[in-house]
Formats: sequence, structure tokens, C-alpha cells
Amino acid sequence: MDFKSLMSLFREDDWTAALVDLFDEMLVLASGMFGHTRDRVVDGRDDHEPTAAIYEPDKRINGLMRQIRRRVVSRLVMAGNSADVPTAVIFMNAVKDAERIGDYIKNLYEIAELMPEDPDRALYRAWLAGRCDRIGDLLDRTRGAFAAGDEAAAATVIADARQLSVECEEAIREITDWAGQVRDAVCLVLALRFLKRIASHLSNIATTLVMPVDLLDFHDESPPDRPRRSG
Repeated sequence: MDFKSLMSLFREDDWTAALVDLFDEMLVLASGMFGHTRDRVVDGRDDHEPTAAIYEPDKRINGLMRQIRRRVVSRLVMAGNSADVPTAVIFMNAVKDAERIGDYIKNLYEIAELMPEDPDRALYRAWLAGRCDRIGDLLDRTRGAFAAGDEAAAATVIADARQLSVECEEAIREITDWAGQVRDAVCLVLALRFLKRIASHLSNIATTLVMPVDLLDFHDESPPDRPRRSG
């Protein structure tokens, strides 16, 4: 079977248009959650409405994932739609990654409860602020690339997300040799691990634009000189 990119499949049949809008909403919600979380964990801003800012959007993301999956399954069970299977596989993968991003943002947000009562904000900014800003940027760029079907933009998301993941892992190793307070070290390691996982899931979403279906989520395991199949 000649596997094709996501946008090649979209151009052949527009049944996915509504799904793209629903998926875009998932990423918009995740972006809002992340901005609130960054302000809370890194800058220590007051948090008066955690339910509205974090938990309700996370539930909405979960609901959107189920809605998209139901629509995909409904499409597949209709007679004569076997050609839609590659598109269905892509959407099932993409919504899984978006849902996991919401979960990891929620996990990151909850680190604030584990931090010292009066944390050294300069310390947390030094380790997390720049990396959080890059995640926020990656969220926006992933959303834009997916909505526009921009393969070049998706490729830069993949490269930048992979680089950020490597840097987060290196930072974690540095902290294991750090002589600071244990509670701060634990919170920083957890935060960096969650940031790394968010970056990885954003990279997975971006692969739907540049990889054939059989290589989704495995872009870093293929040889760098492997030719990409045309749509």
C-alpha cells in the first residue's frame, strides 16, 4: 500500500474538515492550560480558578478526543470507506498525543503543590522559564502547521522539539549531581520530565504532516537519508 501524508489524504476527501476543527480546539485548550501553568509554576502567580483554567479544559480535551474517535469509527463502518483507513489511523494517533499533552500539562501544574512554601523563584526561572517559553512556541507552531498542512513548518517543529527533549534530559542529569534542596531538585526534575514528554508528543503530531502512515511516531528511528515517499 502506498502510504501518504496526512494532507495528501485530506486533499482527496474533505470528510476530515470537521475533525481538523475539533483537533485544533484540543490544541487551543492545551495552549491556554500551558500558559496558566507556566505562570503558576515558574512565576508563582496567584491561582484563584484552577478548575476553570486547568481541570475543565482537560476534561474538554478528553471529550474532544472521544468525539473525534467516534466520528472516525462511524466513517469506517460505512460501506465503501476502506480507503479512509490511513486517515483514520493518523487521527487516532494525533488525538492520543493531544490528549496526553493535556495530561502532562495538568501534571506540570500540580508540581506547584509540591514546591517549598516560599520557593526560590530565581532558581525555577533559571531551569524552567526558557524551556517553558519554547514549549509555548512549539504548541502554537504545531497548531499552525497542522491547520495549514505546512510540511516545512512541521519539520522545524520536529527538529526543535527533539532538541528541547535532549536539553531537558541533560538538565535532569545535571540536577542529579546538584547539592541544593531535595524538594527543589525533585520538583525541577519532574517539571523537566513533563516538558520533555510534551515536546515529544508535539513532535509526534508534527510527524503526521511529513511522514507516511507506517512511520508515525518513529521519525527519530529512521535513517536520516531515507527518502520520503511522495503524496
